[in-house]
Amino acid sequence: METTTPAKSFGAAGAHAVDDATALRVVLVRLQRQLRAHSGGALTPSQASVLARVEHEGPMRMGALAEAEGTSAATVSRLVDTLEAQGLVARVPDPIDGRASVVQLSAEGGNLLDELRMRSTRALRRALEQVGADERTAIAYALPALAALTDRLHCLDAGSDDGPTIGEAIEEARSRGVRPNR
Repeated sequence: METTTPAKSFGAAGAHAVDDATALRVVLVRLQRQLRAHSGGALTPSQASVLARVEHEGPMRMGALAEAEGTSAATVSRLVDTLEAQGLVARVPDPIDGRASVVQLSAEGGNLLDELRMRSTRALRRALEQVGADERTAIAYALPALAALTDRLHCLDAGSDDGPTIGEAIEEARSRGVRPNR
């Protein structure tokens, strides 16, 4: 399979940086849609996000969950109601303040997340097997930069400018011996 070269490279200044950001966003959205389609689509993106957040953060109060998800308490409440009706989460008394409740992941919710991740990983593996070695190498080299970009976006959301630059993250990954699989 022939490798195509982009018309311009990422990292350019000015108008090209806007074009790069737009192109990256479009590719990531399309990739996410494809992964969602291959995972069976058992949950909406918002439901999956809430479920994964509760899995990652542990039991959370509704207000903290809404803040972490960047949405309103009413929206999170509706999402949790739906997830609870499906047996994927449970509202339980807050161990610190029994008057309040926290949302926690159920075993069924954890199993569903595992299954969705397994399906999407399997689809990605099949797709990667279909691309040439040059494309796989390019993707492998891009992973540290994409991880650093994710950290940068998180820092922006948190109102912080802390965190490594993308170049620093790539160098740190290389210093740890991270190399693309060939």
